[in-house]
Amino acid sequence: MQLRFGIAGLGVASTQILPYLLNNPQARIVAAADVRPAALDQFERDFGGEMFLSVEDLCKSPNVDTIYVCKPNHLHAEHVICAAEHGKHVIVEKPMALTLPECEAMNAAAERNGTHLLCRHTHSFDPPIRKMREIVKSGELGRLGTIHSWNYTDLMYRPRMPHELDTACGGGAVFIQGPHQVDLVRLIGGGLVRSVRGVAAIWDETRPSEGAYTAFLEFEDGTPATLVYNGYGHFDTAELHYWVGEGGQRRDPETNFQTRARLRGVADEAGLKESMRYAGERAGDFAHLPDASERHQPFFGVTLVSCQRGDLRQSPDGLYLYGDDGKREISLPRGGRAREAEVDELYQAVAHDRPVFHDGRWGEATLEVCLAIYESTRERRDVLLSHQVPSPE
Repeated sequence: MQLRFGIAGLGVASTQILPYLLNNPQARIVAAADVRPAALDQFERDFGGEMFLSVEDLCKSPNVDTIYVCKPNHLHAEHVICAAEHGKHVIVEKPMALTLPECEAMNAAAERNGTHLLCRHTHSFDPPIRKMREIVKSGELGRLGTIHSWNYTDLMYRPRMPHELDTACGGGAVFIQGPHQVDLVRLIGGGLVRSVRGVAAIWDETRPSEGAYTAFLEFEDGTPATLVYNGYGHFDTAELHYWVGEGGQRRDPETNFQTRARLRGVADEAGLKESMRYAGERAGDFAHLPDASERHQPFFGVTLVSCQRGDLRQSPDGLYLYGDDGKREISLPRGGRAREAEVDELYQAVAHDRPVFHDGRWGEATLEVCLAIYESTRERRDVLLSHQVPSPE
């Protein structure tokens, strides 16, 4: 069988998703919904299938069994619930939603209608992160001691629509990038975060949403973890990783500077962002996957895991293990990219009745940590959590 996908939203995210669906034998692209007629016209030329101006009409189609929700963050809950109520399975972009009550309503809709909900927090699907979890769980390096994840990028100076710089609409680093970082740390640490102490900050008033945060997490077993994210485009963490970027591609050392400079020279930022969406003049060729021979393992900042008898961190092609006998590299296959892994996880659930590991309860637990960073910032205290679930195995 194939999963027949309807794409809810033909924005920038869709241009990253479409190549993996198009080249995946488990998937077939059959429909899309967007408010831009030009994007739908382009979709018809590229794929045929059905086109809709509303997500609700897309969800009603009998020719679609899976909805990929890549609409703006503040619309995720509405569209996931709509899809579930029409009997559709769903992959939803991060963050899952903006509030815990929204998450509860999304999970209830999926459970009530017997549909699968997969929360796409990409970097916990990354092969090096999954390998770290495997080694930690095996106990070969003894008890887990600490987890640290740090990422410095140009996030805040990439072209943005107004809602992407509005925290109330899910804008800013905590909502846009926090789920990635929280998800991978929760996976490695076993999932059950007990408490969060964090500070999120706005350092540039012209970009009115939080662009940096630091957080201290304590797991139920006492394991500590730190998260550091800075999206203000000065230092670049890729400098510490042989200039390998987030998707495994080579990252130009001048990328951060170029991003900031480009934004200063743009009078119409929203127009520039529009040009990067599906059917836009800067969208690029979505039909072909990047050449695997030219890419390394994905790298979402430095993640360092310390155990009793050794330390782990990413290498360009796998992991470095620092143990009693010195340093060695664990190479990992270049296949198994995150977007391939997420489609396969949903496919196995639908076709073979296997569990969705990154399900709505997992996504809700990750969002709870992100929201706790905000709460801790406001109240300057540790925030205890109550919606955590164990790491998927």
